[in-house]
Amino acid sequence: MYKINPTKYTGVTVMPAEIAEKHLILASGSQLKVIVYAFSRAGGAFGIPEISRATGVSEEETEDALTYWQELGFILPAEKDAVFENTAAAPVKSSEPAVITPPEKKKLPSHNPSRLTYDQIIARMDESENVRILLNEAQMRLGRTIGTGDMSSLVLLHDYYGLPVEVILSICEFAAQKGKSSNMNYIYKIGADWSSREIDTLERADEELKSIERVNSVWAELSAAVRLPASKPTSQQEKYLSQWTAEWGFSVPMLALAFEEMRNNTEKTSFPYMHKVLSAWHTKGIKTPEAAAKEKEDFKASQERKLLEKASGKKKTEKASPVPDPNASYDIQRAEQRAKTAVPKFKKRDR
Repeated sequence: MYKINPTKYTGVTVMPAEIAEKHLILASGSQLKVIVYAFSRAGGAFGIPEISRATGVSEEETEDALTYWQELGFILPAEKDAVFENTAAAPVKSSEPAVITPPEKKKLPSHNPSRLTYDQIIARMDESENVRILLNEAQMRLGRTIGTGDMSSLVLLHDYYGLPVEVILSICEFAAQKGKSSNMNYIYKIGADWSSREIDTLERADEELKSIERVNSVWAELSAAVRLPASKPTSQQEKYLSQWTAEWGFSVPMLALAFEEMRNNTEKTSFPYMHKVLSAWHTKGIKTPEAAAKEKEDFKASQERKLLEKASGKKKTEKASPVPDPNASYDIQRAEQRAKTAVPKFKKRDR
């Protein structure tokens, strides 16, 4: 038997009773560490690196945990205000199985579906052999046991996003190979993205995983060449890299050259600017650094020629010296000439 030491009440962290009553079983150890730290900083903002350092939880697991608690409504983005409601929502009966209606079209929804409770997951396992196989096999592919939050994500990928079991398991296996078996948020994001793009067969999944491998390899090479500011690409940057290399056939040295061109003209790293440079090269058929250098020299020479032609045109249009009119009663030029050459004659004065 144990009790709290009352002398330690010098500083108290207040937490909702719901966390202790419902989530001590459902949440993982990492998720509980994160929420305890979050409530210890109530009233202030906190970030992933800060929480990771304070709790010893990796940044990837921290991000996954924050997503878990955010979807449950315990934390909010720093820029979002809380909305207090006068009427409480009707409680969900834990004995009822989850009722999940997949979207009519496989399109990534604008909101995330609600996470499932432990009882709802158990009900789905009783109802569907596919769900039971998915959860059992996923643990083998990931090399670890999975908690309620992870099981909820996998079931939602199958029931809500409509991905077949074998496709979800291929994502789990890929994550394990990349050392991200503990990051269910990574698996969930890939699955939701695949659903929106109708990657729902093993053949298409294999092609997509090879594309991800290629993009990661290109990012590593490009980062080593130009020292990219981030450790990993964003989803938008991944799309750019895939188009530049897979569709347009550019090599890493050409990407590095486009990066250099971008940095010479902008203060911040801008993949859209690099895209404009590479798009122009693709249109002109420029595929090597030598061809890019020649195109730059030709452009410079062309600009210099235009400047010379412009200057020459100005000289030609300058006003010419006026031609004297032979019918005029005077001739200024002849007068000036005579003034320079003629010897003046003076009459002698009479004495």
